[in-house]
Amino acid sequence: MCIISFYRKNDQFILTHNRDEEISRNSSKEIIEQKRFNKTYFSPVDERAKGTWIFYSEEFIACILNGGEEKPIHFKEHYKESRGIILLDILKYNSVKEYIETENLSDIAPFTIFVFERKNKNAYLLYWNENELKIDDVSNQEIVTWCSSTLYSPSRRREVDDIFKSNKDLETTQILELHDALKMNKGDIYDFLATTSISQIIANHSEIDMKYCQLF
Repeated sequence: MCIISFYRKNDQFILTHNRDEEISRNSSKEIIEQKRFNKTYFSPVDERAKGTWIFYSEEFIACILNGGEEKPIHFKEHYKESRGIILLDILKYNSVKEYIETENLSDIAPFTIFVFERKNKNAYLLYWNENELKIDDVSNQEIVTWCSSTLYSPSRRREVDDIFKSNKDLETTQILELHDALKMNKGDIYDFLATTSISQIIANHSEIDMKYCQLF
């Protein structure tokens, strides 16, 4: 599920993420510092699976959305691991290239990951459909957007992409406001589903900060 936008503005990089989720699915009230594979990272925490949907570390800024490049035809009842844990498995590696070449994604539900390598400033969209991992190098794009293929139709995804790309010169607070305007409200699709939080990571060559706005 979810909507993301990633803006490159000179030496500033801004990732903003709407988390569309079951309202009853609890998450932490704040950003938490943790370690995985002996690497420190910062993220809100999904209380059910103990993973996350967005994080930053010294090496990466990354987030995950349900569904691959196209809407999945079906889901199995059980998978090997939560996608919120799979996102954190990027921390095993020093680069996206290593992740692509090494990570075993068998028996993992379809997902899309956006990941930004902080040292070399490369950015990628990774699409997994349970059979194949497709990689889209978006390092040269000033604005990158993506909507979950499970909840947003192709026409709505194109519409959201056009909205962001027609708003190139927004400040960080204005990007947050635009994400808030695009959020899924309770009852838009199902009564149990909504945008439960909006998160934003702002980085430059020397500093990084994260905002986490919990809505449910």
